[in-house]
Amino acid sequence: MSLGVVLVVGLIVLGGSRQALADRAIVVELGSATPFDAPELVAALRVRLAAEGAAVHVRVTGTGDGVRIEARGSERDIPLHGLVGRDAARLVALAASDFVEADLAAAPIEVRAMPVARHRATTLGLLGGAAAWDGVLGGVTLDLAVSRPAWLLGIELGGSRLVDGPLSLTSGVVRVTGGRRDGWFETRAGITLAPVLVSSGLGDTTLLVGAGASERLRLPLRSKLRAVLAVGLDVYAGRTTYAVEGMTVTTTPRWAPWLGLGFEVMP
Repeated sequence: MSLGVVLVVGLIVLGGSRQALADRAIVVELGSATPFDAPELVAALRVRLAAEGAAVHVRVTGTGDGVRIEARGSERDIPLHGLVGRDAARLVALAASDFVEADLAAAPIEVRAMPVARHRATTLGLLGGAAAWDGVLGGVTLDLAVSRPAWLLGIELGGSRLVDGPLSLTSGVVRVTGGRRDGWFETRAGITLAPVLVSSGLGDTTLLVGAGASERLRLPLRSKLRAVLAVGLDVYAGRTTYAVEGMTVTTTPRWAPWLGLGFEVMP
């Protein structure tokens, strides 16, 4: 190998080594429910910070609709509006760079991530509501939803009773749905099962099978608590008619719009 080639290779290696030594230390701690990985945030911070300077230590934890960043003794809540991965990391890095001072020593990169499930969020809700049957069907529904990160699976279990109706009628509801969360809003659709028990007269039991969809507004009250307003529609495949002394008094609905109001928590 000629002397010229050796010099060129040596200069390239030396330049790369100097660049590596010049890179400032960036330490990232990821808490719960953050929709990106530590290396994605480190890469986004590198673009916005000077190559040389004091070590940077940033902590990020999820808040449901966004994240909370902590750096240099300051903190800030950043809504992500459904962003995940590198897009979310770039938005967080833009806000975090305001907290960081420049012009001190340099050190190697260190990345430390906490062992948590960052892309999954579970919520548990309780809604009181009313559905439009032949009269008003009022009741309570327990709601469990798991999202990762924006798509979700929901299971709703509830019970209700016909208010001021001609029959003593009690109904349950089971909804298994899929959907999507986007900031404060959530859309769901899936199957609906409604067991019906009539205790008037000779009594009767039946099961209504159908499908439904709903839209929810989830308003933050605290970091892990939200108020929920839900509107939905269930459509049933069959109908059952009830009669007293030969006269029809009520028929289960084909279309049943409903309204719910309550809260949800993130355990």
